[in-house]
Parts: sequence; structure tokens; C-alpha cells
Amino acid sequence: MLQCERQNFHHSKLPPPGAIGRIVGLSTVNSCRKCIVVAYPLYDSADYRYSIGIHTMFVRFLDNGEIARFSGIWFEALQ
Repeated sequence: MLQCERQNFHHSKLPPPGAIGRIVGLSTVNSCRKCIVVAYPLYDSADYRYSIGIHTMFVRFLDNGEIARFSGIWFEALQ
């Protein structure tokens, strides 16, 4: 996590890059699809002045290679 005054405002714990898991709790995503964390945005708001901490991540689904952006609260790591 970046070391600055404004950190993760949403208090969602972001998984490390390369973590494999699934997106749960969203009706638009099948929770059986496995994905891997590939990157984090530099900031979460299109207007950087309103970005209070990074809480989203980019994941790549392993079944078709689709890349999507989700909040860290929807990611569940697999053991």
C-alpha cells in the first residue's frame, strides 16, 4: 500500500498481485469463475483530486482472459 496521509479509505484489504481467487457477492459475475489479480489503478477516480485511497483492482479471468475492474471487497482468495 502506498505510504501517504490518505490510504485505503474504503478499508477493503487488497490481495497481493498474482493472488488467485473469485469474485463473490455480485449478481453480474458467476462466482465459480477463477481470476488472478493483475494490477491496481494509479487512482480510483477519473478526477484524481477526489481519489481517496486505492480500493479497486484489475483481475483477469482464467477461463477466457477477460480483464475487469472490481472493488477489493468482492474478491475472495482461494487457498
